[in-house]
Amino acid sequence: MVYFCSGTDSERLEWFRTINIAGENLTDQELRNAVYAGPWTADAKRYFSKTGCAAYGLAGDYLRGVAIRQEYLETAIEWHMEAEGVKSIEEYMGRHQHDPSEVALWNHFRSVIDWTKATFPKYRKEMKGVAWGPLFNEFGAGGKGGKKALDPKKLEKQVADLMEDEDVTSKPGIYSYVLDGDESHLNIRAFSPNMKREAYERQKGKCPKCPKKDQRKLDLGEMEGDHIKPWHEGGKTDAKNCQMLCKDCNRRKAGK
Repeated sequence: MVYFCSGTDSERLEWFRTINIAGENLTDQELRNAVYAGPWTADAKRYFSKTGCAAYGLAGDYLRGVAIRQEYLETAIEWHMEAEGVKSIEEYMGRHQHDPSEVALWNHFRSVIDWTKATFPKYRKEMKGVAWGPLFNEFGAGGKGGKKALDPKKLEKQVADLMEDEDVTSKPGIYSYVLDGDESHLNIRAFSPNMKREAYERQKGKCPKCPKKDQRKLDLGEMEGDHIKPWHEGGKTDAKNCQMLCKDCNRRKAGK
């Protein structure tokens, strides 16, 4: 039995998702390939969608997923659509569906990987799956942060030190952190309940940052653990460096 599906791109994509309920589920990108079939998609699959394809040879150590399930292609589009100012993969594929080739996508993907290898020459397994495309778009030559020259040797020293820091629980996040300085990438180890209880009892339940006239005994649940000496200044996540602050003071200190 053959069905002819008509309608807008979004309507056809939703229809494909519906009939895909039975049997082996297709990935989102496999469904998109069906809706946006054309010369561009056919050409893109040569580079990104086959076992041993060009993308695997160039960047297999940096990408998560499986090429034949279209996950490499999905990643490459996500990286390039940001550079083009497009908000969704569907919009990107609709824009390029009838292009004779996908050379712009491949060139951008290759630029991302070349920049990554030049910026971080020492490969570590933690580099696999990092969002290299957005980092390139921001800190590569054409990005807003690309005006500042990057020193691979200096970056490697920072990366190596952070890899050894037991307070850093998200090692892949190190690569984003050394470029933009946002500590949230690192998922800094939190104080344990015992550490927080010890600090709470030591402070007699009072927040040391509140003005003296406003200090009152708080319940433990009204307070949050905080580094006395900030982590980025060398402070460790241990009992001696733990203080309990009221939620308002902790947010003001963190600039939230």
